[in-house]
Amino acid sequence: MGDRDIPATKAGPASGGCYRRHVAKLIIRFPDGAPGIAALLMRCSCALMAFPALAGILPPETHGWLVAVPAALMAFGFVAGFGTRVSALLLVGTLVADLSFVSGEAIPLRLAAAVAAVALAFLGPGAFSVDAHRYGRRVIRLEPRSPDRGGSG
Repeated sequence: MGDRDIPATKAGPASGGCYRRHVAKLIIRFPDGAPGIAALLMRCSCALMAFPALAGILPPETHGWLVAVPAALMAFGFVAGFGTRVSALLLVGTLVADLSFVSGEAIPLRLAAAVAAVALAFLGPGAFSVDAHRYGRRVIRLEPRSPDRGGSG
């Protein structure tokens, strides 16, 4: 954004450089394209970890509906992109709790899945999700006010 894009009446003659230093850059909440596909793949990989993580923290005799239903709900949340950040934080908690029950080669796998879930909680679901359609891109039009609406111009 150059100095010529800032209206002189709003910014003043010497504030162009100051404006660029103090205004935050645009952050895309729901990226599309390659980053959106990457977020979709990350959501699918976290969905695959839901059942093993829940099965690891519960005794083997309780495996069944007690594990399958919450794991299916968590996996659906990931795949559809519905409540992704909440599902990711629940998966992180489950994986951290599961670390005390696993040993050997399963530990690095659980740690990698927990790190991926933390990254997904920070990044969000991406454009190919239910959350993006519910809370996503909105167009905000800044138009001058007409005199009948109380504006000056």
